[in-house]
Amino acid sequence: MLVFAVLALGAIQPWACDILEMLTLVALLGWAARVAVAEKLAWIRTPLDLPLAVGVAYVVARYAVSPVEWISRQEMLLVLMYASVYFLVTQHFFRRQRQNALLWVLMAIAVGITAYGLINWLRGIQMVWWFPYEDSLQRVRGTFYNPNHFVGYLELALAVAMAHLLWSGRGAAQRIVLAYAACVIIGGIVLAGSRGGYVTAGIMLVFVVAAVARGVTRRWWPALLIVLLGALGGVGGAFGFETLRERFLSPEQNLSWFEASRSWMWQAAWQITLDHPWFGAGPAIFNAIYGRYRDPVDQHIPQYVHNDYLQALCDYGIAGFVLMGLLVGAFLVTAWRIHCRWRQRGVAEHSGWHWPYWLDTDRAGRPAWLLGSVTAVVACMLHSAVDFNLHFSAYALTLTVIMAMGMLAGHARRLNEDPPDGTKPWPPVIKPVDLGITARRVLTALIVLFVAANATVALPNGVSCLSQWLAEMRHEKADLAGARAAAEQAWKWDSGNYHVALLLGDITLNEARLAPNNANAQAERALQWYRNAEKLNPLEAEPVSRQAQALEFLKRWKEAEGSHLRALSMNPGYFLYYERLGMFHASRGEKEKAVAELQTRVTLKWYPGAPVAFIKNKIKQLTAPPSPRP
Repeated sequence: MLVFAVLALGAIQPWACDILEMLTLVALLGWAARVAVAEKLAWIRTPLDLPLAVGVAYVVARYAVSPVEWISRQEMLLVLMYASVYFLVTQHFFRRQRQNALLWVLMAIAVGITAYGLINWLRGIQMVWWFPYEDSLQRVRGTFYNPNHFVGYLELALAVAMAHLLWSGRGAAQRIVLAYAACVIIGGIVLAGSRGGYVTAGIMLVFVVAAVARGVTRRWWPALLIVLLGALGGVGGAFGFETLRERFLSPEQNLSWFEASRSWMWQAAWQITLDHPWFGAGPAIFNAIYGRYRDPVDQHIPQYVHNDYLQALCDYGIAGFVLMGLLVGAFLVTAWRIHCRWRQRGVAEHSGWHWPYWLDTDRAGRPAWLLGSVTAVVACMLHSAVDFNLHFSAYALTLTVIMAMGMLAGHARRLNEDPPDGTKPWPPVIKPVDLGITARRVLTALIVLFVAANATVALPNGVSCLSQWLAEMRHEKADLAGARAAAEQAWKWDSGNYHVALLLGDITLNEARLAPNNANAQAERALQWYRNAEKLNPLEAEPVSRQAQALEFLKRWKEAEGSHLRALSMNPGYFLYYERLGMFHASRGEKEKAVAELQTRVTLKWYPGAPVAFIKNKIKQLTAPPSPRP
């Protein structure tokens, strides 16, 4: 799952997320089978179990009353997947061999995708797999389409690599490999050109080194000195290195339209929060209602807020935000308690001398996993202020695994034994509970029921999303027959997917344009598909605007104009709807209205410098005086 999520462009597409969800269900069934046949089994309880369960219950409850079922369903399935992965990791990866295997898998993935990105960068290839992109800055992005999210993932891998390099008793050969991996990852972060990534990675490195210095010397002044040197080094790097200087100090970058659009998105998200303060607008609903709140200057469709704190507030409200804060707080408090237990054990084993407990405490590197997990959470909290990494399944899945491994640091057997100096040990943080045969049977039945209930939703959803993706690919290649077959298959599996309804409407309307013998009947069917899409998602204006196009084809002019105006009322000031309305008036010979709408469209560019030549030519044609008759 970790490998697939990273290779599938970060697993942000619904079809990739659905594959991960199905793999999670398979893993749950495998663990249930193990529980059923095991003669003895201990359930490893962690302090995160209760806040995680409450958070999942809240997400499910918000999904049940969401205004757009299909959008919130995707979010709910992802949350269930992350909770299941946390459970599986804490119950399975407590052995040293499994923890070491997981460490090297994470390092191999991070180094591998960085090497892939570096090779493309050196060769000047602007493609991720077979998907092209345009980037004048030549930023490395690995297997992620967005370099900012590539950096976010590398931050998690770097946190684990540095913690195991500096805070574990590994041999020289393994330390050399970890040092090499850390250098490659840092190179990828630098060449990715993410300003949020630069700041986050710098603070994260200073945090790790300062924590190690504090643990070794048992004094605060070395840690504070490292923090000061890190701050000075960050300022010097911003001025000294050309790549950093261009990203931080270039006026063209700082005043760019895209950077300004983040503040517009944040303002809209805050206004949504004020309108839905306690429970939010609904899981993942931000993009659906963004058009009603955005600044008219901002013409793009953001999908996410580019700030996970504001995203949580506008989607889940204050209640959901507090629950997420409790989860993070419980993790940090538990991590500190586990650290204190390791320190107590390490000091006792070395006759009270302040010996760095990471040298000879646990061969599985559990203290290093603890430090790495805390560092990864700190990096996530910092970078989440300017990006939406948590909405990439590759990032969220990896962070979930790392957090679970940090909690398992408190499961070491020696932490539950009396210290060798005879002092009274602190109470254990992680408490394994031996399950009897009845408890194991009940647990197995619950897991099977959960998998069955989840599969009835996730399996149709996954097949529908995959078929939808195939239909979109074929539609782009003008293969209408193949696109229709795939889209109908997607609709058959999931009749709540409004994207499929829109796609079927587009395919049917294109068929009407190419088949004049049966054109009106096809256009009527397209109109019905668009109306189905509006019923499934009444918050977005696109289904309404496309209804207007179908009505134009049917020459139902009054209804078409009404649909155009209704789309503009749902998404005020959107350039595309002014363009469609202007072209509608032009086709009707209403030149004054057409010119007014098209001129408004010219002023509302999707981004500065967007091509609008064809619109300007249309305006010239409409305003040109009629040529004299011979």
